[in-house]
Amino acid sequence: MSSYVAACQYSMSSYVAACQCSMSSYVAACQYSMRSYDAACNYSVSSYVAACQCSVSSYVAACQYSMSSYVAACQYSMSSYVAACQYSYDMSSYVARVSTVVLDTAAERKWQVTAINVGNMKDERKDEAYRSLFQDLENKKERRVILDCEQDKVKDIMEQIITIGRHVKGYHYIIANLGFVDGDLSKIQYGGANVSGFQIVDFEDPLVSKFDQRWEALEEKEYPGADSKIRYTSALTYDAVQVMTEAFRYLNKQHIDISRRANNGDCLANPAVPWAQGVEIERALKQVRVEGLTGNIQFDQYGRRVNYTVNVMELKNNGPVKIGYWNEVDKMAVTKSDLFPNDTMGLENKTVIVTTILEAPYVMLKKNADLFMDNERYEGYCVDLAAEIAKHCGFKYRLKIVGDGKYGARDAETKIWNGMVGELVYGVFPVRKNYSLV
Repeated sequence: MSSYVAACQYSMSSYVAACQCSMSSYVAACQYSMRSYDAACNYSVSSYVAACQCSVSSYVAACQYSMSSYVAACQYSMSSYVAACQYSYDMSSYVARVSTVVLDTAAERKWQVTAINVGNMKDERKDEAYRSLFQDLENKKERRVILDCEQDKVKDIMEQIITIGRHVKGYHYIIANLGFVDGDLSKIQYGGANVSGFQIVDFEDPLVSKFDQRWEALEEKEYPGADSKIRYTSALTYDAVQVMTEAFRYLNKQHIDISRRANNGDCLANPAVPWAQGVEIERALKQVRVEGLTGNIQFDQYGRRVNYTVNVMELKNNGPVKIGYWNEVDKMAVTKSDLFPNDTMGLENKTVIVTTILEAPYVMLKKNADLFMDNERYEGYCVDLAAEIAKHCGFKYRLKIVGDGKYGARDAETKIWNGMVGELVYGVFPVRKNYSLV
């Protein structure tokens, strides 16, 4: 916590006043943690530290997920990888320190790991760079990848993975941040690749559910992001403010004066000059124990967060699914029943999109097709067969004619599939909830 003590040299009096607001009101709390990461917290949000977007050393020390524990969760997935994998990370975020731990662990356990920094790729050529990167990995037969970067960058990388057809069966991607459900993975979920990751915010938790309802009810123009579920970085910021508030509330009850009435310190002093009240604040932070949006929040004697749970997720055909969890007591606990779910169950609640091609006598447009809608516009052997299968199995379906009129072939140079095969591989047409592809 010494780094926190040094970090507290800026004026705390205004921050104390800000944090003493009533946290009982979720909307009021949102105004601290959600409206703007910079303005809401009133304490220099400058870099993405400890999965929190707060650079304040106090929160890094007090609320940071112990990286050794986090990596331990990753180790479960990595150990099932065999010995070789490719580790892509972004040095521009907190994952720089995680990457060090992962690589150190790999060396200790004699894993063969190739580390690649994707944070220094120029925006104007990043797509080309990503494609080149994964094409090179394919040439080396490396198909196990850990993506240690935030969801925006994961999305960009995944789009290029799909473009070159590296999202099919035989590939395994671990998304090593704590917000597996924050990003849109719908385009890759039907390809066949194994995509897994971690989730710190449990949306089935009543506390989170209640907060999320109130959050999504806010005006999006005034509260950017309020039209969607809370992201894990925002949840961590909210919890950070709650921790600080509880700590200052405790200090007030103990009649400990932590205010600074004059600017008599130098934030740039080298070496840093500790603030006299820093020890009291450190002690108060360590005593905090609350239920936050990221679960149980408490700290050990060193200021590290303990007794928390991270859900382990996997991408299935019906979306992200929890397959287990990790905590310091149980370590990696796998929910066996979730590992191999029966994907055919619940088919009656889905609409199956059947991609096909106009080819007599299998699929043909009726002469008066303009008078009909949807599947009724077509006739032929395959049309009748699809109707009988749907009737027998009890599901809905929609015929979709392939856009380029081709069955599907792979370009020798670009390695990209076209035709019906391409639509299945890349999921190029819009797919809504409760839709499957065949």
